[in-house]
Amino acid sequence: MKIVIACGGTGGHLFPGLAVAETLLAREHKVKLLVSQRVLEKDVLDALRFCVDGHRLGVRSISAVGLNGSRRAIPFAWGLARAMGECVSLYHQFQPQAVLGMGGYTAAPAICAARLFRSQRTATFIHESNAIPGRANRFVRRMTDRVFVGLSDCGQYFPGQSVTVTGTPLRRVLRDGRRVSDAHDRLGLDPHRATVLVMGGSQGASPINEALAATLPWLRELKTPLQFLHLCGENDEAFVRESYRVNGMTGHVISFCREMELAYSVADMAIARAGAATLAELAAYGLPSVLIPLPHAKGNHQWHNARVFETAGAARLYDQRQLEQGTHASCGEKLAGAMITILTKPDVRRAMSTAARALAKHDAAEEIATLVEEMGREKHERLNRGRASRLWRRSGAQHRGLATMPHGLWHAHESGSRTHPTSSGGEVA
Repeated sequence: MKIVIACGGTGGHLFPGLAVAETLLAREHKVKLLVSQRVLEKDVLDALRFCVDGHRLGVRSISAVGLNGSRRAIPFAWGLARAMGECVSLYHQFQPQAVLGMGGYTAAPAICAARLFRSQRTATFIHESNAIPGRANRFVRRMTDRVFVGLSDCGQYFPGQSVTVTGTPLRRVLRDGRRVSDAHDRLGLDPHRATVLVMGGSQGASPINEALAATLPWLRELKTPLQFLHLCGENDEAFVRESYRVNGMTGHVISFCREMELAYSVADMAIARAGAATLAELAAYGLPSVLIPLPHAKGNHQWHNARVFETAGAARLYDQRQLEQGTHASCGEKLAGAMITILTKPDVRRAMSTAARALAKHDAAEEIATLVEEMGREKHERLNRGRASRLWRRSGAQHRGLATMPHGLWHAHESGSRTHPTSSGGEVA
């Protein structure tokens, strides 16, 4: 089969799309990724290309389409039409049997083009990882054959659609939550110290970096030997390094980690945003966490994602505004209190870890790939049956027409004569 996966936008769309692509490639299918023109995606795709067969994986960038309010409706319509044209051109060349949209900027034109120009030949699917669907998936929800959701709470936003709760797909290297035995050595960390993983998503997060810097003075007297693995993004690297140095704390600071299996393998707990892909990875590794949702995320979906983990007992939830109010010291004390409880109380840490693992769905990529295969083949076979039926009816009509011809016409048809019988038995030219 040939499958297109539209997974551009952010790491939260790209990585789950790559996870499904890996699974489909392992099953000998051909996959084309549609991504937006972002530096992050180019870097990540270059780094991950070693894990897929380049002969069967193609990557194509298309124009990004975002809808931000009614005032932008006309530019949105123009951008959508342009991006759809790019998709139609690709589909004409690639001839996909299925198109899967992972949400984000590239999903809407990919699904619209497939539905409007290839509805009889191509099965369409979307996957929504978050508890609240994004605008792209809301926009195309009625154009799909099946909707996949990462969290069961999300199903209510797709009334009248066929919805399957699959979980959020993880790349094969992260899927089983297996810890890498030499991860500490490869990252230059001490295996005898408790390790806190701090990350703000694929772009980093300055508010989290600043909150952690305010927390460090409250952790200096902690009797538990402590170290940090801090993924801070490019802009704050110098500031974060200085914060650890001033407070006499051990911190391994990097802007971005391409081998997240190493980061999760060394961590005893995490401080993170609440994007769906991040939460799926934390669940796979059973990591207790303090979650600080991105407050400006569309539909406040990160807060709703985090609430699922908090309710299950897998995480502590802090609104970013809680950490920004009051003095620098009081903000640090709030976050430090949650961290100290998790780090110093093994029973709390074990309970949170168990709750996190209970939320994991390790087979999400496999389930999505199987349903895409089945429905894509079903639509293709239905199309072929329809073609065969039309040919049969056409052939049958032709035979019936010949069978009911007058004897003279039948004789003329068989002999190729251009003459016609007359009522008197004569012939006319």
